[in-house]
Amino acid sequence: MIIRYICISIWLLVAANTAIAGAWPRERGQLFIAAGGNFLLSEQAQLPVHYDPTLYLEYGLTDKVSAGLDLHTADAGRIGSVYVFASFPLGDTQAQQKLAGSLAFGAQMKPDIDTETLMRGGLSWGLGLQNGWLAVDASATYGTIDRIFRPKMDATFGHNWSQNWTTSLQLQTGQGTTNDYYAKIAPSVTYKFRDNLNVHLGAVHALTGDRGSAMKAETWITF
Repeated sequence: MIIRYICISIWLLVAANTAIAGAWPRERGQLFIAAGGNFLLSEQAQLPVHYDPTLYLEYGLTDKVSAGLDLHTADAGRIGSVYVFASFPLGDTQAQQKLAGSLAFGAQMKPDIDTETLMRGGLSWGLGLQNGWLAVDASATYGTIDRIFRPKMDATFGHNWSQNWTTSLQLQTGQGTTNDYYAKIAPSVTYKFRDNLNVHLGAVHALTGDRGSAMKAETWITF
């Protein structure tokens, strides 16, 4: 119950964002690394909220093309996935509204099942605001063993309060590995310690499944 109250309190204080560039390409020659996960899980939290450790790397190959590596777990830590991806703008890069596509190839490890090859296509939309942004990131993943397209969509609103403080609210939806559909809400706050170092803290609460909650923490580093 304490975790639930914390989630609600943060939600009322902030208006969750990931550092993934989405519709905005990474600067040429810039390397971004994000690592973290959830902690202080509520009682019996298993699906769709668990510890969910992640490691994300993104590099600006050119002014328009970014490439990277995405590692994460799912299904209460029983399934691990790794992707190599590339993202690129679609349309006018100078427009206020940004549109980008992405392609990824990867593998998924499940207990007692052969490693499955994955393919993922994505589409991202972004709108820069005076002191923040709006973004929608949608994708579909296809597995070569189960031969199912699994959709995923995240919607984000972020606000920059100052040069150092940013808050965000994200709705995460999609189809899980057991073919169930999930929804999670994730309010967060980000503090910039230095130009290349940010700490991202927040909470995540499941709107489906066991409706579990957790706190989350990530470190973002840019080189």
